[in-house]
Amino acid sequence: MKKVIVIVLGILALQPSFAQEAIISQCGQVIRTYPFSDPDPVANPSKSIYPYFRYDGFSTKTIDEEWTVVTLENEYIKLNIFPEIGGKVWGAIDKKSGKQFIYSNDAVKFRDISMRGPWTSGGIEFNFGIIGHAPTTATPVDYCTAKNGDGSVSCWLSSYELVTRTLWTVEVRLEKDKAYFTTKTTWHNYSAIDQPYYQWMNAGYHAYGNLEFAFPGTDYIGHAGDLHSYPVSEDGKEISWYEKNDFGGAKSYHVLGKYNDFYGAFYHDDKYGSVHVSDYQVKLGMKIWIWGLSRQGMIWEDLLTNSNGQYVELQSGRMFNQPAPASSYTPFRSESFAPQETDVWTEYWFPVEDIKGIVKASRIGAINVIRDNDKIRVLYSPTVNMSAHMKIFNGDRQMEDIPLECKALEVLEKSFPSSVAAEGRLKVVIGDDLLVYSEILEDNITDRPKVIPADFDWDSVYGLYVQGEQFLNQKDYGKAAEYLEKCLQKDKYFLPALNAQASLLFRLGRCEDALASCRTSLSLNAYDGKANYIYGLCCQALGKNTDAKDGFSVAARDAGFRTAAFEKLAEMYVLDKDYAKAVEFALSSLKYNAENLSAKNILALAYRKMGQKDKASQVISSVLRTLPLAHGLRFENYMLGNVTDAEFVSSLSGEFKREEILELEEWYEQIGCSQEAEKLLGFVSDYPIANYRLAYMKHIAGEESAALVALEKAQEGSPEFVFPFRPSTLKSLKWAQDVKPCWKNEYYEALIHWACQDEAKALALLKGCGDPEYAPFYLCRALLESGEEKLADLLKAEKTQESWRTGYALINYYMSAGRLSDAEAVGKKYMAKDKDDYKVGLRYANVLCDEGKYKESLALLNRLTVLPSEGAQAGRMAFRKANLCLAVDCLNHKNYKKALKCVDDSEVWNENLGVGKPYDDMIDLRLENYIRAKAYEGLGNKEKAEECMSKVGTSDTASFDKDGILSKLKK
Repeated sequence: MKKVIVIVLGILALQPSFAQEAIISQCGQVIRTYPFSDPDPVANPSKSIYPYFRYDGFSTKTIDEEWTVVTLENEYIKLNIFPEIGGKVWGAIDKKSGKQFIYSNDAVKFRDISMRGPWTSGGIEFNFGIIGHAPTTATPVDYCTAKNGDGSVSCWLSSYELVTRTLWTVEVRLEKDKAYFTTKTTWHNYSAIDQPYYQWMNAGYHAYGNLEFAFPGTDYIGHAGDLHSYPVSEDGKEISWYEKNDFGGAKSYHVLGKYNDFYGAFYHDDKYGSVHVSDYQVKLGMKIWIWGLSRQGMIWEDLLTNSNGQYVELQSGRMFNQPAPASSYTPFRSESFAPQETDVWTEYWFPVEDIKGIVKASRIGAINVIRDNDKIRVLYSPTVNMSAHMKIFNGDRQMEDIPLECKALEVLEKSFPSSVAAEGRLKVVIGDDLLVYSEILEDNITDRPKVIPADFDWDSVYGLYVQGEQFLNQKDYGKAAEYLEKCLQKDKYFLPALNAQASLLFRLGRCEDALASCRTSLSLNAYDGKANYIYGLCCQALGKNTDAKDGFSVAARDAGFRTAAFEKLAEMYVLDKDYAKAVEFALSSLKYNAENLSAKNILALAYRKMGQKDKASQVISSVLRTLPLAHGLRFENYMLGNVTDAEFVSSLSGEFKREEILELEEWYEQIGCSQEAEKLLGFVSDYPIANYRLAYMKHIAGEESAALVALEKAQEGSPEFVFPFRPSTLKSLKWAQDVKPCWKNEYYEALIHWACQDEAKALALLKGCGDPEYAPFYLCRALLESGEEKLADLLKAEKTQESWRTGYALINYYMSAGRLSDAEAVGKKYMAKDKDDYKVGLRYANVLCDEGKYKESLALLNRLTVLPSEGAQAGRMAFRKANLCLAVDCLNHKNYKKALKCVDDSEVWNENLGVGKPYDDMIDLRLENYIRAKAYEGLGNKEKAEECMSKVGTSDTASFDKDGILSKLKK
């Protein structure tokens, strides 16, 4: 293929003839790319993203890289999708105006922003799991495309989210004759237990052109749930206009306070806009995110783009805000995703032509209403061709009824005398309530509480329970256990805390302990739905099948657990090979959640086992019509003989397809379907964990020779990027160690115990592994160690295989131990290997500074080019510290003029260090002015000294000298 550099959303000189149809195509396009690399091979189950790993390599140099691009286009709009970069909608263009209504980046410029590192700006990013910029945001996801029978086209993007063990699918659909595209999301909790709930669509928009944010609301809340005024801030700033946010740092405005189903952006200079529409109950959250307008934020324009300019992010979320832990202490808490719940919703995205602004939008378009002296002007930018009526009301009284002939993206304007509707009483209705705008406050303003009672007692039984439950929803299991235990110490029979504790213990694989908590709950209330459900899960895991059926049967009386409990009963009867009963319970589950993919999976399986292949095929086809990437149903189709091996595997194009298959295999194995489980393991026969599971399965079946063959293959496999996390794998690893001892058996077992919060057990196992020739093992074990044991493992890692990670860890160890000369020797050694390594370089610069080698530290910092993570300050802090330490050294040597020069130098913001200068009022210069005052005192300039000291304003030097720089000042 001939390589050419392209801008992905450029307008083609020759447009195809559409004739009321949409077109979908796929091709490889070569695009300017700043790649990422260097995946971290060191397992760290302490991290919230485990079993995912980070990438740490980012580049300042561009390459030409070919990316798969899926294009959807009709006569009005065109959009591109990149399945290999998280499946994001890379950008969208309004073909009439030629303008981007979703920002398209002109380069694939990966930078360290996401949970796993690499991230690109622009487009529409799909975020599911526990926090934003999710694990799949920069890597391949599963995808497929179709031209639909109604002339529309679709591209499905999907991935299994390993942290929450949920499956998300987004169908991007373009109708043949509409000037909008939709994203239809189906998110299913495949796991048996509730999971953290976080979902936001993150869309990029250009940041220029007198941009106004059309976000209806009265207030905004921050990530911590803190409440503020909107659209005018408490200090009078009109923060709904981009350019008027020229203060402070980056902004996160989660706007709320109006019953509203749209938000938009309008570029008054360029006379166009962009709108997002979703029903209020679908997307409660509306967020504006802005990089700071000082160089602190604007530096990211260069870091993330080439020539397309700065962007903002307008985001839609399932909850009111993206909650930080502190938000748990407000009404805006972290939510949970019920077991086997399925959420389905649709969002609309479209351009807006020149209507001077946006006051209301729906899927049929956007309107603006302008009161202009003695006139009321209504401007409407439609997304559809239709005949309709525009009705004008004064309160409840209809005043006008005007027929409209609407053509998509052609602006209609109607004017009326201002006397038609009094100020605050106007209502405009287009179509049969398809688009309704009202000035009447009662039609818009909501009155929900937005702050928690000031006297709420967080140390009460309920307060402690809430904190424990919140940490559980954030997957911070250590703190969840701590607060639930505190709650139960105050009231050992507080049933909600008992159930939350049982849920936590079950997640950690401690089923016997979880069962004990459930038994206490059930002794208080035999009918408690959650206690019965978790009781059933524990008994199922422990092989107590009759008790499991008992628990699930009672749980099914509770509406909150009914659909999952019925599906679990179906599983129990599959285990009994009573497939007719399994069908009965699967259908009961679907009665209460028609979208339960788990229930459909077991229904198809049961029909197949009964020989009713037609019914099984009907269930499968009903799902795959709308969710063609539902791999559980696709595997059932494979088992029916309708799909070949190659066809089944071909749709698994995501980064972690082996883990997707293991999720399915675990489920089949749990319900006694060993034949199916073995088939699935055969698809990932190159994966050590799959071979461990296969070996144990063969052992259980009495096929010992086959078990040993599989075990040998498991132990021969490389441990690189093998990060097990499922407690169900433990039994196969323990058996393996009994049969054929090997350090890998205990290493993998340790990682699972660590992921389940048992660090002591993990460390004990890791210490029993001997001395393997695998450097990441020692770096992993060192994470749990301290003192000389930690150092010994770091040195073993270095001896086994040198890497920057080892050097970085050694420098940190020596610095914390006060062994600066050793830290310097390591830094010097690793910088000699790679003089451009800014990660080791920044640590080495700090070492040099701490040793008093300030000039050497500054020389190193001046030649480094740092590619920072979001919010990173390390380079700037090191530079400032070295200059101020040098200034103090000059004071000690009575070189006062040089001291002043060093202080001046400390205030320079060198952008090669990855940080841009914030607004002056954000910079704390008290330490700088204190040192200046001392220098002027030395020069005998009392007036200047007093002037500088007046800017310090306090005698408490500890409040502004966090690094103890002044401790070096001789008295």
